[in-house]
Amino acid sequence: EFPAVDGTTWSFADAGQRPRPVQVGGPPIWVGGSSGPAMRRAADRGDGWLPQGPPKQGMPAAIAALRERRAAAGKGDEPFDIGINCAPIYLGEPPFEVPEWTITGSAERVAGALRKHAATGANQLQLRFRSRSADELVDQIETFGATVAPLLQD
Repeated sequence: EFPAVDGTTWSFADAGQRPRPVQVGGPPIWVGGSSGPAMRRAADRGDGWLPQGPPKQGMPAAIAALRERRAAAGKGDEPFDIGINCAPIYLGEPPFEVPEWTITGSAERVAGALRKHAATGANQLQLRFRSRSADELVDQIETFGATVAPLLQD
């Protein structure tokens, strides 16, 4: 619980963290990355996977490979989350320049784009919002919660 190290580079004692994890066994461990070793670590040791690629169209094959490896290791019935990094979002038409892959427009358009991300097999979506200030970011998140989130409740 409170490790101590007295090494040549580092020395410390009573290093702990509070609050302790609520879950028995600690928090779930997600492995990020899309290289072969990262995917093997995710399948063999992780509770979830957050790829840094492949592109959306490559996700179903990558997920199938992970699930096959987990099944071969006897972990096929254990919970395993799959995340995806979604393109950045701006609700409405941004009054500033954003990259062409940014998801913009109405709540319905944004929800449709997020459904396409989820259709790759991911059950967790990592959302990012474009903004120029903290106030604009808060406004985007609040608008998303009020207009887009209800459309994704199916």
